[in-house]
Amino acid sequence: MVKSKVVKKTSKPRVLHVIARMNVGGTAVYLSNLVTGLTDLGLENLLVIGNVPKGEVEDGVVVNLPIARIGSMSRSLNFANDRAAKRELDAIIKTFKPDLIHSHTFKAGLLVRISNKSVPVVHTFHGHHLYDPEFGTVKRSVLNLIEKRLAVKADAIVTIGENVKKELLAVGIGKAAQYVSIAPGIDGVKLSSKVKVLKSFSLEKEKRPIVMWLGRFTQVKRPDRVVALAKKSPDLFFVMAGGGEMVDSIRRSAPSNLKVIGWQKKEDMWSIADIALCTSDSEGMPLSLIEAQLAGIPVVSTNVGSVNEIVVDSVTGKLGNSDNELLAGFKWVIAARKTLVKRSALKRKIKTLAHQKFEKKTMATAHRELYRKLGV
Repeated sequence: MVKSKVVKKTSKPRVLHVIARMNVGGTAVYLSNLVTGLTDLGLENLLVIGNVPKGEVEDGVVVNLPIARIGSMSRSLNFANDRAAKRELDAIIKTFKPDLIHSHTFKAGLLVRISNKSVPVVHTFHGHHLYDPEFGTVKRSVLNLIEKRLAVKADAIVTIGENVKKELLAVGIGKAAQYVSIAPGIDGVKLSSKVKVLKSFSLEKEKRPIVMWLGRFTQVKRPDRVVALAKKSPDLFFVMAGGGEMVDSIRRSAPSNLKVIGWQKKEDMWSIADIALCTSDSEGMPLSLIEAQLAGIPVVSTNVGSVNEIVVDSVTGKLGNSDNELLAGFKWVIAARKTLVKRSALKRKIKTLAHQKFEKKTMATAHRELYRKLGV
């Protein structure tokens, strides 16, 4: 059953955004900021969402957005559910009468572009499947073929970063003229009281620098690498916040200097972090790292996707791929913030560069210009 707000006819351009799920994470924050930013620019928006699968949590930003929920829509492929979701989506399109449809991530992009539309269609890749270990060679080849055919149905393709665009073009998905790279725009995180948060997790006596890992405990995010890094870094304390199918196995294998604490507020987590860590095998442009940088926190990360468009290597953090390179990254950060003066200077530099790149208004304006070019 479709649940949506009553929409009154206005003279404002109407944009229908579609995404399969709004689970806790960067994509949900990105969409929330995009919808509210476009609303501030005079557009009328409706966000169509499905449900998060078992083991995930829906992001709280949803309650403040104009949404229509399709109960049968979710990330996993299911022929019966997807047919039902397509019917419900078509009904919403007929009622809302959008001037443009903007799909986000694979499932929504499939449901929107599987049939021709009478209005412009934009699709956003918030990452991609190319290096995701969840997809084997055969499945990846099938997805590539599907995405190539769907790309023809998009009037424009948005990527979260230049590197993601280059990687998609390299396998023949879409044409260069279709692509627009738009960096995420987010508000800075209002940090919680560090003292209170440390005390709430019984970490008030912890003197070692805290390495923070936020995300889904799935194979592509490589939480197992955090365990390996923690075992090799007794002078650091690691905190992992999030959930997913690997959380129990990671908790069982965690050494004494690693604490797994489940889903938590980002305002709490970044308030106690000295280093932000990303161990993913594949990423788009992870908003969690942008949030860390906006808070002045140095990042140590695998050099995947468009992470190097967030982190300036050897300036605001360190990038690498092997465990040894990530361990060297920790050492670089520790040296760069060894004294109070160095720590303050590093924090100011990180925050300044992040604010220059990732303003919410800049992101919304770039989308508005794209829509205008498409006649909306």
